[in-house]
Amino acid sequence: MIKLKTIFTFFLQYSPGCAFLLFNLMVFCHATGARADNCQDYLVMVSGDTLFGTVEHINSRSISPKFHSKIRLTDARRKQRKFSRKGIAAFKSDGAIYESFWLRQRSRWITIDNPVYIMRKRKGEQTFLKLIEKGSLTHYHLEWWEQGESTLMWMDLIKREGDPYLIRATQGILGLKKNVLTRYFWDCPEIVRQIEFKEVSAISQVVGFYNSTCGMVRSD
Repeated sequence: MIKLKTIFTFFLQYSPGCAFLLFNLMVFCHATGARADNCQDYLVMVSGDTLFGTVEHINSRSISPKFHSKIRLTDARRKQRKFSRKGIAAFKSDGAIYESFWLRQRSRWITIDNPVYIMRKRKGEQTFLKLIEKGSLTHYHLEWWEQGESTLMWMDLIKREGDPYLIRATQGILGLKKNVLTRYFWDCPEIVRQIEFKEVSAISQVVGFYNSTCGMVRSD
């Protein structure tokens, strides 16, 4: 389970105001006797407010689920309010944390082989990425539904600390994008070797190794 403190560093770098609010959120959870990772849903607003309640961001009542155009928050009095996605920096819903990014897609090397998602504040398209693992290398899911389908789809995106872009790390059932990743991890020869010799087969293994080994060296 992702803990609140795992997104504190991100907002400290990109939005100090939100980082301060997340710190208060962790203190709140501790003071109320709740584990930080089990604390109730919340919205972290771009304006600087943190709101607690039950967060709903998916319309699952239709035949084909889709994301709400506005995110719902139901408070302890069962009063529901709707918030524009543009005004939200992050939220937690049903145990999962989502972070807001403004992304535009571009290609590097070969368009189909390696889509790169450039981070540009207030430019491109706002997207909420599901946080999977936070560290020197952060792992996200970009989620969507195919039209008329009820099965949630996702792609694996990774972001190295300090980089202004994310890259797609997998190619669906075909597994890791090996050529892309061996180029991307120029700073971690050992993970390149493991990928080339098929000693790792899942992006979670790649991210875990990088953060426990190469990422620690890089941050020193």
